[in-house]
Amino acid sequence: MKSNWRDDIYNPQLDRNLISVLCNRFRERYRFLGGEEITQFIVEDILEVVEEYKRPIPEVKKGQIVWDGAEVDQGRKPGYGLSMKNTKIKPIVLTLISEDDIKMLKEGTTGRAIKKVVTERIFNEALDQGVVLNHIDASLILKCAPSTVSDYVKEVEAEKSIQIPDRGKVHDMGRSVTHKKEIVRYMLQNYSQPEISRRTHHSGEAVDRYLRDYNRVKVLRGKFAPQEVAFATGLSIALVNEYLGLIEEMEGKVVEKGG
Repeated sequence: MKSNWRDDIYNPQLDRNLISVLCNRFRERYRFLGGEEITQFIVEDILEVVEEYKRPIPEVKKGQIVWDGAEVDQGRKPGYGLSMKNTKIKPIVLTLISEDDIKMLKEGTTGRAIKKVVTERIFNEALDQGVVLNHIDASLILKCAPSTVSDYVKEVEAEKSIQIPDRGKVHDMGRSVTHKKEIVRYMLQNYSQPEISRRTHHSGEAVDRYLRDYNRVKVLRGKFAPQEVAFATGLSIALVNEYLGLIEEMEGKVVEKGG
């Protein structure tokens, strides 16, 4: 079939683009053996990732930064066995300093108090954009030690009776029983599962699992030794002891709903 003369003239111009450059790089430098269509598909997919990372830049306002963190939805259960290299990451925009922060400084608010405000804000902003930060993320952003961030989080949670949505809680990776305690407390106050999930930033499945395990241990305690409870429930002895401690601490401390 005779080619169109316009194709002969203009197609080479259309082929002069970043996709063609990268496809050629795959073939020439890395000796990639895939066909032309596969090579182009891979290159286009890579460029989509690059664009995703560039996307937040025009949205950044005064006092904000671009950061990246683990996506809330990993498509599988996250945990310590999932390396960061295999974790889905997404870029987001975080407010490091706002006009309200400046006004608080003007009014004489301490630097520590403002950093606690910023800590709460960046964790919530990240979650609103589908990302969870860990305490190391926050420590790098705030230029302080991770232990200092942990102190800020504990203080804010105690002062406001809330849960800061850090990665340990949202992805159920932390060893602290704090989030279990909050979930059980809300259950004892007769909050619904969706409300408990919303207040503690946990999935409905995680809330159900905590409450189910709590109640299983509660039914068996006093009748069997912790080792036997662990065997009967399939839970580790350490987790059984966590729940036994929670039962002892929480059962006599039910407060009126509305907290």
